[in-house]
Formats: sequence, C-alpha cells, structure tokens
Amino acid sequence: MSRHRFLVRSLSFYAQGIRLSLTQKAITLTDPGNKVTNDHIYRYNTGRFLVNEEYELAKRYSPFDIEALCQIVASLPAVSSPVSQVVKKEGGYNKALLMTAENGRKVIAKVPCRNIVPRQYGTASEVAVLRFVVKYHSPTPVSEVLAWSAHDDNPARTEYIVLEPSPGRQLSEVWDDLEEAQKSILVRKFAELESNLAAVAFPGYGSLYFRNALPAALQKSRHRTIDVDETYCLGPMYHGSWPGGFAADPEQYAQFSGPWKSLTHLAHDFVNQGIFQIEHYKSSYAGRGPHFGTPEEHIDTLHRAKQVMPLLTELPALQRHGGPVLCHPDFHPGNIFVCRQEPTRVDGIVDWQYANILPRFMNVRWPLFLTMGCGAEEAGQEDPNCEAQRTHEEAIRIKCYEAALVKSHMEPYLDLPEPDVAVRKLFTLCSDTYRDGILPIRDCLVKLFQYWKQLGLSKECPYHFSAAEIAQHERQWTEYQDWLTLRESTHKLLKSNDGGWIPPGVDFEETKNKHQMLYEHFIRTKMKDMPEEEARKLWFFRERG
Repeated sequence: MSRHRFLVRSLSFYAQGIRLSLTQKAITLTDPGNKVTNDHIYRYNTGRFLVNEEYELAKRYSPFDIEALCQIVASLPAVSSPVSQVVKKEGGYNKALLMTAENGRKVIAKVPCRNIVPRQYGTASEVAVLRFVVKYHSPTPVSEVLAWSAHDDNPARTEYIVLEPSPGRQLSEVWDDLEEAQKSILVRKFAELESNLAAVAFPGYGSLYFRNALPAALQKSRHRTIDVDETYCLGPMYHGSWPGGFAADPEQYAQFSGPWKSLTHLAHDFVNQGIFQIEHYKSSYAGRGPHFGTPEEHIDTLHRAKQVMPLLTELPALQRHGGPVLCHPDFHPGNIFVCRQEPTRVDGIVDWQYANILPRFMNVRWPLFLTMGCGAEEAGQEDPNCEAQRTHEEAIRIKCYEAALVKSHMEPYLDLPEPDVAVRKLFTLCSDTYRDGILPIRDCLVKLFQYWKQLGLSKECPYHFSAAEIAQHERQWTEYQDWLTLRESTHKLLKSNDGGWIPPGVDFEETKNKHQMLYEHFIRTKMKDMPEEEARKLWFFRERG
C-alpha cells in the first residue's frame, strides 16, 4: 500500500452553516497497490476499458480540492478532529473517500463524477431521498447525512455528500456462507423493506427534492415541481442515460423530464425521450444487434408506441400497479450491509443515487440476491448438480419473497401474464431504442396487437401488423435473441460488460488478446453471410467515431 503525505494550510470558511477554522495537519492518502497523489484521487483507477478507454476515463476524471474537503469534514460537529487518512474507493459514477480523523472518527465523503452525474440534480435528489427514508421509514437502515453540497461553488470545488459509514459487512461477502434458512429470512426482510417504501403515497412521479434546496433552474421555475409536503417536492427525473453523454446539460433535456401527475403524461414524455435521443443523433457504443433500425424506423416505431400507451393506462393491471412508489434503484448484494454477529439483520442499504418515484410496475424488479447461487457460474465451472441445486434454491427464495409481499398487503405483481409483460417492457424500454434498437419495442407492439382482444380495452388497437410483417419480425427477433445470448457469453468470457469495462485483478493484456481472437473469429463467421462492414457493426464492443 503506497502512501503520499501533504500538508494542508489552515482554512477558515463557511459550509452548510458551519464555520470551519480547524488547522488541518498532515494527511495520508492511500489506495492499495497504487502510488497515490492528488491526481490519483481524481482519476478512475478501478478497472480498464477494452474500447474507448480515453473517453471513459475522461468521463470519470473529477478534480476538486481534497484539502478543503478534508477541512470541511474535520470541522463537522460529528468529527471535530483533523483528518489523518483518506482511502479512496470508487464506482462507475462516484468516488467514495473513507476519511479517518485523528480521534478515530470515520466518515464517507461521496464525490460524484461531474461529467456523468447531472450537476446539482443528482446530489440534491439523493440527499432528499436519504433524509426522506430516515424521516418516514426509520426501519429502512440508511446512512445519516452529515453534510452536503449540490453546488461546486464551495471551497472543495465539488458537489459532495458526507455520510456515516454503514456498519457490518456487505452481503456479497457473506452470502455463500449463509445457510438457506438464513437466506430465506433475509429475503423476507428485504420484501418488508420494499413494502415499507412502497406504502408511502406520492402525488405524482419524478425525483424527490427539498423544497428549500432546489437546483437553481427549479428555483426560477416552480411550475416544474409538485409539492409532496411542507419539506419535499417532486421535480425532474434524471438518470444515467437521461441526459447521459459527456457533461450533458440537464436543462437541455428538461422538457421531457417531468415531474408527472398522471401515468398518461409520464408515458407521453418517455416516448418523447426516445424520439429526442434519435433526433439528436445520440448513439450507444455498445454493440448494435441485428436489425437495429434506421432513424426513420426508430421514430416510426416510437410514434406507434405513443399512440397506444395512453390507451394502455386504462388497463386494470396498470390501474392496480401504476401508483407512484419509491424503490431502491440498485438492490444488489454489494449495496446491502448485514450485521457481523447476526447476518440475518440488515444494518445498512447504500447507494440511493437515481432513486426515483415511478409506477410500481416499472420500479419494482426481482432483487439480484434471489438468483445468487452456489458460485459455479462465477468460477467458470459447469456442475449439473450445482445448477439443479441453484434452481431449487432460487424457487424457494422467490416464493418467500412473494409470500412476504402478500403478507405486507402487496400482491405479487412481478409474475405477470405475457400481455402485461409486454406493457411493462413498452414503458421501460421506449426511451432507449438508441441503445437497444427497435426490435424490443416492436416485439412489445406486436404482442399487444396479437393479444388486443384479451386486454378488454374499449378502443381498437391504433396500429396494424400484417401476417407477413409478424412473420418477418419473429425471424428477426430470433436472430436478435441469438445475438443477445452470444453477447452474454462473450461478456462472461472476458469478465466484461456492455461498455467493455474490465474489473481490477483481471489481466488486462491477456483479456485484450482474448478479445481480439474472439472478434476476428466473429467477423470471419459473419462474413459468410454479409459484408465485413456490416459484420463489424454487430460486434459487442464499438470504438467511438
């Protein structure tokens, strides 16, 4: 573990109403396995990228005044001691700095990547959600916010959130050591936590903000908010792909960002988001699947979605499951902390960034831990006995989860019949055809057309597919599913994802060579049926430009 020491001059300024005047002493910056400098803290170091690496690293480069941030932390009443050590951890969107003061006090300073997280909006909403959960749902364990700033016009020159560290251990560290009975207990507790959050009534859909701490643009346009109570309001909803892009300005995307008082208005704007992305030439640099579609085909498909979605809001299933609910956006084991001594007790849930209020049928998903098995797949082994055991255990957990939802007066709305699945996918995917292509949306439209009479709606389906068009779509859909299967297998072989990210600890040069071999084999195979240029477009990782 390399270390770098520097001195911080005595500072005196105001932040969040606290006068800061402690003299900061020498600080040790640490990051295992790396030589640590100030610039090392600002750069992204947790992994490499197979493609577009310079661009991806630039997106995550976030310079700020770490000395001033340490001074802010040192002067908090909960700390009241100079910071002596900073250990950097990071994810794809933020840097998390574990700060230790001379008196032993520890806090987490979370700094968003300014070129990814929508400025002002991301931080302001995340803090509002954390405080809201504490105020209304103390059984949901979240970290206390000690200080925050949604602006970078402060001495640290960055937005930040200072949090209490979560106690306990990450669930991902202990899951494999738990007995199945313990896992079932945890599953029931997670369902109870979700039910607690989903029980809160909201007057619409969008992101949560403090009424007295709105981003600057919202302060000038209060018509862009919906009051929740005397403290909170709903405002525009932003996330990783909206606006997306490098340092994109949220205000350029404001017209379709909410908040929304009705499901019909939300549906209208979600389709318009998809059209906006296509009309402004936004493109995903993950691989494009077969039959991706021309811009004209995207817009035509989305206009069909815009015709039908207002009619779908009359469906009993959407009336029943369309109410606005707050859910955790990324409920995976790395974001869940359990007690060291009593691992069936949940001590903390972290990473509430991009937690939004959306229709229940859109916002609630099967938690990842329901399908975490015995580790054979992760280890690259294929053990039929382990596969059978995993399938059996998953089924038990899912039943426990559903039973807990019913006990909490929430019917199991995730196991829906095929037409309802098509409706849900239409709402969740319509803004992302620039990334996924037109086939997923068109598949929803085809299924709804085929099941229209079963839906029991009073009006006729506003579009038509001929038998020939449906047959052609089904052929293309089969090709697309085969492509998705091959992409998933390639990701597993390379230990990568859509963006070409390679985790630390994996031999990057070896992975690059493996990637090149797979790529060349893919191109040779596809060139039997298409020109080389078309084959290259189908590969799973694309360079920009």
